[in-house]
Amino acid sequence: MPHNKLTKSQRELFCNLKAFLYTKAKNFTPIQDVKDMALILDTQDKILKCHNIEQLKQLCHILYNQGIKHTIMMQGLFLFFNYFKDNLKLRSFRMLSEEQVINFLFELAQNRKPSSMAKYVMYLRQFFDYLDRKRRYSFDFTLKNLAFAKTKESLPRHLNDKDLKSFLKTLLDYKPATSFEKRNKCILLIVILGGLRKCEVLNIELKHIQVEEQNYSILILR
Repeated sequence: MPHNKLTKSQRELFCNLKAFLYTKAKNFTPIQDVKDMALILDTQDKILKCHNIEQLKQLCHILYNQGIKHTIMMQGLFLFFNYFKDNLKLRSFRMLSEEQVINFLFELAQNRKPSSMAKYVMYLRQFFDYLDRKRRYSFDFTLKNLAFAKTKESLPRHLNDKDLKSFLKTLLDYKPATSFEKRNKCILLIVILGGLRKCEVLNIELKHIQVEEQNYSILILR
């Protein structure tokens, strides 16, 4: 979204993000000679020339690839900007509450690891602390004692013996009502009891099934 299309509170947040990055560009870049100082001044000039959030994101990406690694902290702040723009309708950025920031963090935690969330909390805490100290805000957000649950673990690739026996019993007791249900039950039983792979079962034809007294044998061609 272009800078002039933002609301007042969104523009205020964007300008604060620029100011924060402007300060970090100097604080986190080691100065050993005149060239380093020139690089910092050039970086700060580029930051000031960013007129929208997309330009600022692109600049951070370029700076990171150039070795200015501290710009990685801006990723969490960009996510907060998007959340602020899409969900919060405030007349002024100063009206932002700590509860609203925490709501953003818990929404973000739904698909982030706890280790990643700890970094996002740290970056946000640094940002708001900077605003209080250098930009005459009075948020005083602590953002402490936040516990984020682990993301949902994926299901195991294999059933253990107990679960397999329970599943097999349920399958044997199941009374299919349609031909499709009968087919599906048969496929599952062949996989479990016959040890066949999925592709082998799906390629079975009637000619591959042989009757031997009261038993059946399946001919598998490999």
